[in-house]
Amino acid sequence: MLTSDLLRVKISKKKVLPRFLDATDPVALERAEGLTKTFAQGLDAPRARIDRAVDEAVGYGTDFLIWRGLAKLLHDRSTFETVAPADPVDIRRAVFARAVELGPVTSDSSRAAVIEIAAADIGVTAEELSDSLYADLEARQRLTSHKPIDPLALLHRYNLALAQAVLYRATRMEIDLVDPRPERLRYLFQSLKFYRLMHRAYRTDDGVSLVIDGPASLFSQSRKYGLQMATFLPALVTLDAWSLRADIAWERGKDYTLELDQSSGLVSHYSPKGQWVSEEESTFERRFAKRVEGWSIARRGAIHELERGEVLVSDYVLTHEASGRDVYVEVVGFWRKSYLERRIEMLGALSDVPIVLVVSQRLRSDKGKIEDSGPRVVFFKGVILVNSVLDAARDALGLGS
Repeated sequence: MLTSDLLRVKISKKKVLPRFLDATDPVALERAEGLTKTFAQGLDAPRARIDRAVDEAVGYGTDFLIWRGLAKLLHDRSTFETVAPADPVDIRRAVFARAVELGPVTSDSSRAAVIEIAAADIGVTAEELSDSLYADLEARQRLTSHKPIDPLALLHRYNLALAQAVLYRATRMEIDLVDPRPERLRYLFQSLKFYRLMHRAYRTDDGVSLVIDGPASLFSQSRKYGLQMATFLPALVTLDAWSLRADIAWERGKDYTLELDQSSGLVSHYSPKGQWVSEEESTFERRFAKRVEGWSIARRGAIHELERGEVLVSDYVLTHEASGRDVYVEVVGFWRKSYLERRIEMLGALSDVPIVLVVSQRLRSDKGKIEDSGPRVVFFKGVILVNSVLDAARDALGLGS
């Protein structure tokens, strides 16, 4: 994601308009190619050399922010590490200790003598010691890995990162999906849940409408939540027909809007395949499959229609093998009291569909006591307790404990 100092936007009539790049512009493609080569061909080079090459490529023209933004994205794909045969701190300590013993270092020969003896103390060559004396300085760290990207993909990634940087300040998002394919819709809901975003979903004449609450609704973790909203954007962009309107806290006390849709030219690097699973859920799946007899678990999203067009999407299906009956499980992400109470109210609206809510205590964002959560709501702090979920599932089916 781009940092705030690299944002290129226009403010007009209370709207934030990102200044996207034309990914087909030959000049932009040429500059992007030069930057990608700098990193791709720079393995094992010191950071200072990479930075000098980037500075030469970026220049100081009016388009400085564009190329600096591209370079930032390439830095994000790179790893710089201290490369030395021993800890540079230990190397310096050995050198300084020998320098004190041998007296003032006043010439190249006296310095060489200190380096030679100190190298022998550590068990490296004099050349290795000399090269590693200050290897832990940022400028001397070396590029040890880089995930390559082609120039066109980098320009698309820039545009997406620019929009994400604006969404980082979002307080609320409204999304409309036109006639989404079922598999893409499930993918989108899966993404919402993976990023633990508080959302309400409604069926419309054209498709589905989503309302996502943002960090202004939270008493804590607002920055983290803003990041989750921004990171969700690439998943949305994979859909064919969509539109987004976000409230943006651009200035203190002043709200602006960001509007995007499929015609904005954004291209996602996400693939709408496979499944994203949080660590807590992955652990829960393994423990359930290993410890529970007479039940099976499947991670399969199911869409449940509610009154007034509202939709609830569960994450798991637990099957009681003896009866063949299913219990649906929704893992709730960030929440506040009113949000969870609405979710619990939905359970009542689905009296004929057995659903269990699994709720993280750590992701609560406000205060206030939940008066009566009922037996089908399972709270957890660090680990989802399999037995607790199983008890709730039995209650949902009327099986008893």
